[in-house]
Order: sequence, then structure tokens, then C-alpha cells
Amino acid sequence: MTRPRPLSPEPFLPPLLLAAVAALLLTGCPEEGAVCTPGLAVCGEACVDLRGDAANCGACGNACGDGQTCQDGACGCRPGTESCGGACVATASDAAHCGACGNACAAGLVCETGVCREACSEGRQRCGDSCVDVLVDEGNCGACGNLCPDVQECHQGRCGYDLVAACYTNGQLVGIQAETNLLGPRRQFGSGVQALASWDGFVLAADATSSKLLQAAGGALGTVVEEDSLGGVAGSPNDILVDPPYVYVVDSVNNTLQVLKREGPAHGGGLGLRSVTQVNLGANTSPQAIAKWGTTLYVPLFGTGGSMFQFGNAVARVDISNPEQPRKVDTISLTGLDLKPFDGGTVLPLPYSAVASASGVYVALTNLNPYDGYKPNGPGMLAKIDPVSGAVSAIDLGAADCLNAGYVEAVGNQLVVACLGEAEYDEANGHSASAVRGSGLVLVKDDAPVAAYVLSAGCEPGAPGCRLSVASRFAVAEGAVYLADTNAGRVFVVAVEDGRLVERRGSSSPEAQGPALEACPVDSRRPVSNAIDVTALH
Repeated sequence: MTRPRPLSPEPFLPPLLLAAVAALLLTGCPEEGAVCTPGLAVCGEACVDLRGDAANCGACGNACGDGQTCQDGACGCRPGTESCGGACVATASDAAHCGACGNACAAGLVCETGVCREACSEGRQRCGDSCVDVLVDEGNCGACGNLCPDVQECHQGRCGYDLVAACYTNGQLVGIQAETNLLGPRRQFGSGVQALASWDGFVLAADATSSKLLQAAGGALGTVVEEDSLGGVAGSPNDILVDPPYVYVVDSVNNTLQVLKREGPAHGGGLGLRSVTQVNLGANTSPQAIAKWGTTLYVPLFGTGGSMFQFGNAVARVDISNPEQPRKVDTISLTGLDLKPFDGGTVLPLPYSAVASASGVYVALTNLNPYDGYKPNGPGMLAKIDPVSGAVSAIDLGAADCLNAGYVEAVGNQLVVACLGEAEYDEANGHSASAVRGSGLVLVKDDAPVAAYVLSAGCEPGAPGCRLSVASRFAVAEGAVYLADTNAGRVFVVAVEDGRLVERRGSSSPEAQGPALEACPVDSRRPVSNAIDVTALH
């Protein structure tokens, strides 16, 4: 699983990495007197999000009422409730407003799914005069009266977000509710998170600055409940694969695959992971991602310029039939593929992510020329590996729609590919993107591209206030792709249908339900905002 990386061992940085590197350089030390990262304000001794914190909505100390949430600095009724006489109530279960405001149930009756009844149905619990399912009810999550905060959902009796995005530039995590596409308050977390995963309601975050795997509960994103060492040496842990009871992490600087095992719960309430072993994949291999087929891990090897990429442009296979004694089996070369170079020029596969599906293992190829500024010099492509024979074939994603294929995920019987595109960066404006092409999504079915989505900021490049968008990694929830933007910090929402990509939140289609989500704020000191990763918790 891949994204533009903030750190790299390379003496030459591809354009797809420049925005992330700029984000790292620009973050630096805060201005004198400031203690919070951009987008957060100081309230007392805490850093809070005035746009999304119900206790400090729009201003410090301005608390929203019971049942309200804060969106864009204004209090309002949370999803699933409506205002009745100035109070936010759940008309599906409130006996005083059962089914509609003012429709009170008679004495002794209870309200269930908006209907007054004599008793609760089987599987529902009585809370006052309400009949609820405490496994999914946001107002009574796990127990009567336990109200989930802001836009969190109730999953199996625990409050949490549907998705979480990581803001590398700002050092924050932000939750997203899938049904409404509303954002929770941003929370400071870690110091250099660049990869996310989830397990059992917890967010796992690989932090490059501390070389640790950090954990937070899905409903308390600002609190680290467990941290596990990723080798103790400064590196670039840039992908996490959860395969219970194990977790695998690759590091592109230290060239390693690390195995951790759950033995929890740990002190503090985390998963209770411990490091089991580590496999060195070879000097200058720069492993990028992990996909699992049967008992074999497939790890794309990008390679390094210092070694002229002779140890990259390949996929390593690691046998994990015994996960506590993993063994590198072989390496599948990708250099024999027809990469369809533009004008016959130089191009290398430079693989960046992988996914296993019923049809085989698919590897996203950036198809760059590392000797000419890492520019795309061929269309974005996929390599398809037959796990049985090891045979490799290529899928052309089309240069008009896709350059620099960076991330691939299976959605049902289809594949979605994020194309990072070709971007030009303005050094005078903090290395923000000044022009972008070939960035967006491609839908692949039966090994052929069938639809494309062009990422658009909805403004003219160079216009005042226009911040272009550059695709990064994505997560899938409820049949939609949540695509991170590594330049302007947005999250785009695109529904995946049979043979179609339909924009839900963005600016490319008049049918969109609203603009892209402003997940990671941009400020005047940091014109680049790297929304680096997204993970789905449920």
C-alpha cells in the first residue's frame, strides 16, 4: 500500500515525493509562542480544533448542547437526530417525539424505530422509554446513555469513526463518518505518521520520526494507547499489513520486513503487540508495500538511484507459512515488461504498491525516468503476477488518464488504481503544485481499464487561492473510495459501481454532493498539506 513518502534514501527525489518532502521541511519548529500545529488552537493547555470540537466550537469554551456536534465552527444536531423545540432528539427512539417532533407516546409505551409500542422487540434493550440496539445506537452505545461524541458511529457497542485520515504536514489524525462524509475534530498525534492500518477498532500508525508503530482507539485519536518499536533506527516504515494475529511492516530505508504478533491486551488498552522477527530484503532494495496471497507475501522493490536500481524493479516473495520464521523465497523481475515508453525514451517500472485478488497479484508501476527528474515517461501500468507460475504480464492504464500509478486496491471483482500523476512544483511557494496532469483514479475490470476519474481542485492553476490536488493513497468504505490529496490536504469521495466511478464529494462533477473534504488544513506558513494516508476502521 503506497503513498508519496515524506522520507527517502534517494539522493534524487521523484516529483511524487517533493510535496511530501516540502511538507517535512516546512513543518519545522513552530513560531515563538505557538504550541499547536496548523488548524488547531490553544484553549487552556490543550490544542483543539475550533472547527470540529463540540466543547470549543468556533471559540474556546463555546460548548455545544447535548446531542449536538460541531461542524465548521457551528453547533448543530448530530446525524440521526433533529431539532425539536430547540433540543436535538432521535425521533426513532425518543418517546416524547416518536417518529416526529411532538408525537409523544402514551404513558407506559416505548418508542422503537419511530413507532410507539407496548414492549421492545427481541434484540433491543429498553433505555428509559426508548427501545434501542446498544450495539449500533449512537445515543446508547454499549450501555444506556452512552452517547457517541461528534460524528462517531456505534460499532459493536463501541464508539469510533468509520475512517481516519493522517495529515503528515500537520501531525494530526482526523475521523470521517462515511454515511454523511462529516469530519470529526482533528487531533495531534505522533510526529511523522506516514502509514495507517486498522485492527479491532484501533488505528495503527507507522511513525517515521520515532520508528514506532503507534496505536489509538478509533474514538480517541489524540491518545496513544500503545507504541511498539520498529527497529529503533531512523527509517521509513511505509506500509502496514494486518493479518491476525500478526502485523507486517516494511521499511524502505532499512530494507526490512518486520513481524509483530498480538499478545494483548497491553497496558493502556492497546492491542498488545510484540516484535517477533525481522527479515532483511537486501541492501538498496527499498521495499514499498505488502500484499498477501496464501502463505506468501509479495513486496514491491523500488530500488535506489545510488545502486542504479539494479536491486529494484522487482517483487520479492516471502514465505510466511510459519510467520515467526519468514523466509525470502525469490525475486520476480519486472524489467522484461513492455512499459510503452513515450518516444522510445528511458523508463523503469519502479513498483510502488501491490494487492492480491482472486485473479492474481497486481503491482502498480510508476513508470518513471529516474534519470530525468523522475518524470513519468510512459503510461501508468499494472503488472499482473500469476502466483502459481510466477509469470508476469502488463496492463496499460492509458496515458491520457493515468500517469505514475501509485496505489491499487481490490473493490469486489474490480481494481481501483490511484494515479499520482505528473506535477510541477513551485519552489517560491513552498513547493506546492503549480500544474498537475494524469492524476486521479482508474477502474480496472477483467484486466482492462473501464472508467477513469480525473482529480480536480475546481479552480484555475495560478488563480489566487487555488490549491491543486495530487492523488495519494486511499481507503474503501461502504462502496466508495476515500482518496487522499498530498498537496492540498483534501479527501475526495468517489463511489465504485459496476464499470463506473461516480464522484460523491469533489469538484469534477455537477452531480457531486459537495466539495472534497478539507481533512488536513493548509495555512499561510505551510502551503502544502500532505494528507498522506486513509484507513477504514469498519
